[in-house]
Amino acid sequence: MRRLRNSFLVFALFVAPSFAQSAEELESPAVNRVAEKLLCPCGCKMNMACRMEPYPCRTCWDNKKKILKLQSAGFSDQAILDQFAREQGKEVVANPPGMMGSLSMYSAAILGLILVVWVIRRYSRKGAVAGAASMDDPELSRYHDQIEKEVEKLD
Repeated sequence: MRRLRNSFLVFALFVAPSFAQSAEELESPAVNRVAEKLLCPCGCKMNMACRMEPYPCRTCWDNKKKILKLQSAGFSDQAILDQFAREQGKEVVANPPGMMGSLSMYSAAILGLILVVWVIRRYSRKGAVAGAASMDDPELSRYHDQIEKEVEKLD
């Protein structure tokens, strides 16, 4: 029994390192380059190169191992992306917004800024014009004179 346990321990010590990948290999720029183009299917809506807590995300970690294995086998980045799309569905591959998507965000921001400036200018002019017109009002000047007379009586 003791001999079996010792032989199993020796076997485990020699075999385990051959299956292990280090964190440096899984966090290498080559693996992260592919992982950034894939969305994590765990529900976090981030790419697989994320560093969300608890780090590492088990789903991303397993997929990075698969990416590393495919890169070691000589697959190109596009071939790896195609492989993931076949296995996990096309929605796992992240598509950047493109020219029109980026342009629409910036144009909406510019239009919003123009609207804010227009509203501020419109209401700041209206207040100044209303103040100037009210000083020339004869009815207001009559009450102003009456208020001045009453204040003089108090002194």
